[in-house]
Amino acid sequence: MNPPPIQWLPAFARAAEALSFRKAAEQLNVSPPAISQQIKALEDYLGVLLFKRHGPRLELTEAGEFYYGPVQDMLKIHQTGFEELDRRFNRRALTLNTPLFIAQEILIPNYMDYKQRQPNAELRITTGTEYIDFTANTADAAIRFGSGDWPTLASRLLCKTLTTPVCSLEYYQRHIPDDGDLFSRVNQQTLLTTNEANREWLQLFPEIEAREVIVCDSYFSVIKSAEKGLGIGLGLFPAINNWVNDRRLKTLTTDMFDTGAGYWLVHPKQRGSSELVESCFEWAKDLFETLPELSLPG
Repeated sequence: MNPPPIQWLPAFARAAEALSFRKAAEQLNVSPPAISQQIKALEDYLGVLLFKRHGPRLELTEAGEFYYGPVQDMLKIHQTGFEELDRRFNRRALTLNTPLFIAQEILIPNYMDYKQRQPNAELRITTGTEYIDFTANTADAAIRFGSGDWPTLASRLLCKTLTTPVCSLEYYQRHIPDDGDLFSRVNQQTLLTTNEANREWLQLFPEIEAREVIVCDSYFSVIKSAEKGLGIGLGLFPAINNWVNDRRLKTLTTDMFDTGAGYWLVHPKQRGSSELVESCFEWAKDLFETLPELSLPG
């Protein structure tokens, strides 16, 4: 005996979920009699009853409860396979997840440049403060800050980064000593960070002690807090070149320190690349490469 026709299974799954032919019909945009007929045809084909009928109220039989599991699994696999096929071969939309700072400062102001490269495609930019889980997220690709070593992801470098402490001119004039080495100028200051352990500061200055630590929810918040004169943050260059060139922020030294990290375009290895992912990489890489040069006092 062959399995029943697949077109009967959505009706059974929706009716089993809702325990109602009427609600299943509403979800599938058909009439309740059509649902009832498909369920009856499925039961006749299988030779068992799937529902106990109490007027409009339904109850799954033992056979119905057993069959609901594999039918639900099969429909999920079919839906996932269709979405992946559509994503790879048909859809002209790319969802890119990126840190808020990169989205606001680099990507969104240059959105029309992407449209010129891909006039028939839609770019959807989403932001977040955490690395996204591609298995639970609809993003096609992401821009990540880090070392580039993510085993399940294909990673391509957009830009290496350097870092140095930055603050507002007002904070600098009020709190930063005129003399002394860099450590003595940042020690016992208000430090801005994205984590309570203050890891990025301790990596640069292992013996640093803060007068106060302000924990921000994102790198964008660190930079905005530094601009508002709340403390000292670690600037990532060249991403914040404009902020220093426009004198919204001031560096505490002309020395730059290698972070050993950078911004990367990533996507799941198992999915492979696509034309839209490739064009997004080229667009983002060009944007990072054409950031204005940093102008520092000699």
